[in-house]
Amino acid sequence: MNLQRGFTLIELVTVIILIGILAVNVLPKFGGTASYEAHTHRAQLISALRLTQQRAMQQTDLTAVDKGTVNERPYCHHIVFDDRKYGVPDRLNCNERTFNSGWDKDKDITGHEVDSRYEISFAVQGAAKPALVSFDWMGRPLGDCDGGCTIEVTSAVETLEIIIEAEGYIHAN
Repeated sequence: MNLQRGFTLIELVTVIILIGILAVNVLPKFGGTASYEAHTHRAQLISALRLTQQRAMQQTDLTAVDKGTVNERPYCHHIVFDDRKYGVPDRLNCNERTFNSGWDKDKDITGHEVDSRYEISFAVQGAAKPALVSFDWMGRPLGDCDGGCTIEVTSAVETLEIIIEAEGYIHAN
């Protein structure tokens, strides 16, 4: 009697497929968080840009009035990019492009500062730092992004892009 022992072809293929599925799901967990961090910061920045754009389209008058007083100040429909942070440095002075030591990212809903343990930076292609991206009343980009631009979110492992089209469409590339 001739007994053959071993696995059938179907069993071998099934095991190889299962190992492949496990490898695809488990291996990225060992790569660290750098890639996830870049994607998270890009999504957060897209939200901040869209919020700023919406504000520019809704707040079409040129000044804000402080709770019934006549203290008028301009609306700041822009975001300033300076390496590891972005936001509005001073809501009372829209011409300010530098973040001072007293800037509080928690008070600026469109602002964000990257934690020092992450190697993430922001830059507007073709613009000197600090760069300014603003929007007009129709949602079109102005400032260093006049006519459209690309914003780079750079991490230790990759560079992601955000595109702002000339007519204001904001999307990830």
